Amino acid sequence: MIVAEPLPALRDPPQGTPAPARPRHGSHTRARTRTRVTPSRLWAMALGLAVLALIVGLVTALAADNRHTATSAALQTAEPLVVEAQAIDTNLSDADTTAADSFLQGEIQPAALRSRYMTDLARASASLAGASQAAGGDPAVTSTIRTAAINLPIYAGLVQTATFNERQGDYPLAAAYIGEANNLMRAEILPAATRLYDVENRLLASDENNAVSAPLLVVAALLIVVLLVLLIVAQAWMSRHFRRTLNVCLAVATFVVVVLGIWFTVAAVTQGSDADAASANGSGPVVIFTQARIGALQMRADDELTLLTRDSVHSYQPDFDMTAGRISRLLGSASNSAGLVEEGRIMSAQNAFVAYERVHSQIRNDDSAGNFKEAVDLASGNGPNQLPVLSSNLDGILADGIESAQQTFDQGMSGASGDIAALIWASAVLSIAIAAFVLLGFRPRIAEYR
Repeated sequence: MIVAEPLPALRDPPQGTPAPARPRHGSHTRARTRTRVTPSRLWAMALGLAVLALIVGLVTALAADNRHTATSAALQTAEPLVVEAQAIDTNLSDADTTAADSFLQGEIQPAALRSRYMTDLARASASLAGASQAAGGDPAVTSTIRTAAINLPIYAGLVQTATFNERQGDYPLAAAYIGEANNLMRAEILPAATRLYDVENRLLASDENNAVSAPLLVVAALLIVVLLVLLIVAQAWMSRHFRRTLNVCLAVATFVVVVLGIWFTVAAVTQGSDADAASANGSGPVVIFTQARIGALQMRADDELTLLTRDSVHSYQPDFDMTAGRISRLLGSASNSAGLVEEGRIMSAQNAFVAYERVHSQIRNDDSAGNFKEAVDLASGNGPNQLPVLSSNLDGILADGIESAQQTFDQGMSGASGDIAALIWASAVLSIAIAAFVLLGFRPRIAEYR
């Protein structure tokens, strides 16, 4: 008889032996989800950073281009028009003063004064034509030019009539005509020239403000910072997620962002500083010197016309006092300006102005005391302490100040334009490079899921 052998008893596994792993349905689901979702997330991150890099480049280039355009406009268009308008105003004032001086000299007018008068009128007419061509269809400019252009031949005709009457020996009638010419100059022609100068000066100020405009620049700076932060965060996330310490392409992209940020900051700060210096030390002093020079020429005409008309026109000396006060304030404000670099020239102008006023007081004293001949000699002589020489000295100092300030402005704005010009193309090129390095940095990680 065969006896069945009993089955071996089931024994518990030795203590410490791990139980066999049991497959869990949930882990398979998460693995499939991870495989499906993570590449999409990586693509979204890569494309988002790449697009942001391109936006950074676009905004940075626009900010740089806006400043460069405004700087170039101030340098190449607005400032030359201001110079043209200033030349018109100065030449007209000098022509009026020279005409009065010529008549004060006597029946035989000095050839040098006559030539200077004619040259002033010719230059003013040429400048008016140039300003009219540059203005195009701007009504604010064309109306002022039209006023000056219409009245200038009338003024010249009045001066010519005064000359004829003086040569005929009719001095009172000649003085009346020269007074009428002066009245036309001051009532119509010079105000039109001044309005033209004011219009062009406002356009220059607008370009100068745009040259240091901040809003778009601030947006560009914020975008650069945001892009830099997001790149750092993306690298930290990828390092934790994929157990890799360094992503070379993303590190290079981060470095390029830093380079762009530094370049952007240095260019913006340098350009803004140069533009501000050009305004403070260039266009600002040009305005002061120009107004002072025109006023000084009008002061001399007031003195000469007072003597020519034997003080029959009572407005000349009050006008002199008002103009002298304005010049004193102008020179005082210039010397107190922190941005002005023409301190030596301002001091010279102040000293020349004081010397001029001293002789003016002597002329008034002589005229009031009945010493008409002595007053005329002081007002028309060529001695070092007589009015023409002192007036010419003051005018020369102010003219040199205008020229020096214009050169300072041109140099400053030229430097400002160069500071920002390269950033326009650099921001475009660097932003494309950043976007490319971002996509290259994400590509290997995305490929791991295939």
